[in-house]
Amino acid sequence: MFFSVIVPVYRVEKYLPACIESVLGQTFGDFELILVDDGSPDSCGEICEAYRQKDNRIKVIHKPNGGLASARRAGIRIAGGDYVFNLDSDDLIENDTLECAHNIIKDTNCEMVSFSYRWVKNGQTVDVTNDGIDEGFYDKKGIEATIFPRLLMDKNMNHISYYLAGKAVKRELLTPHQLAVSEKISLGEDLCCVIPCYLHAESVYISKKEAYLYNVREDSISKDFNTEQIYLIEDVINEISANDFAKVADIEEQICRYSCFMCFAILAAAAQGNHFCSIKEIKHNIISSMHNEKILGAEFENISFKSRISILLMKKNHYRTAFYFLNLCKYIKSLLKRGATNHES
Repeated sequence: MFFSVIVPVYRVEKYLPACIESVLGQTFGDFELILVDDGSPDSCGEICEAYRQKDNRIKVIHKPNGGLASARRAGIRIAGGDYVFNLDSDDLIENDTLECAHNIIKDTNCEMVSFSYRWVKNGQTVDVTNDGIDEGFYDKKGIEATIFPRLLMDKNMNHISYYLAGKAVKRELLTPHQLAVSEKISLGEDLCCVIPCYLHAESVYISKKEAYLYNVREDSISKDFNTEQIYLIEDVINEISANDFAKVADIEEQICRYSCFMCFAILAAAAQGNHFCSIKEIKHNIISSMHNEKILGAEFENISFKSRISILLMKKNHYRTAFYFLNLCKYIKSLLKRGATNHES
């Protein structure tokens, strides 16, 4: 068997059938589909079982809720494919995704294939993201020269894709790192697995093919704003810091930039959602965590004016001012967009 497609399932009964159908409709048929029902309280378990009855390539695991890392660990323990492809249960893949991955692997014998993402909202493409480097094959030296400098974040806020979903990874490479991810990690699980995979991979292929369709949901759990995310990111940094980064010369600088960027992103999300009452708690959580020191050590070069001003204010502990600045940027952007719309009409 060539591929094991692992899909963790939790509270996605509205989206799960389409996700499953996108796998079953693949033009390349040598795969197994592992559906991990992570104690979902809705009808997801029944949906999984119904599909298992229809297609003998489907395996279903029912387990108590333990989170994404726990579900993926359960899935990979029974995976039998040469390569593993992770897919989130509210997303889709193009019908030739596995065929494309198979052809790349057969042509290059690479250990990882990383596809680009198409972000889809209500059936419309709203964005496309990729690893930000040239498409093609990278051997060990190429990984060290091109990927390692942006493993977490370079000075221009560029980084490789942090997502594990959308990547086909050799099972022997992925398994030990997936099983090593702590189940207490509830934000940044992907990064905790992707980083060691890149550190140990002998070769990867970066593809610009928009094979993975990310469903931009208004009701997504991951979009819920919570100031505790600041501490969750601290857990991620502690987790990934246990890796051997001997060949990543500037890893400490990258960690500082990643820490700063994530705190900036959390502050920006609060401003976007008008969470004015959270400003004090955001400041407290950052100052009382490792992030305060990391932010002071973070150095950037070619970044946007908005990012530069916000980070400068954060370095001086002016979080309230940074929040209102970001909120003002949001308001100006909406006015400009409204003006452009009125002009077109």
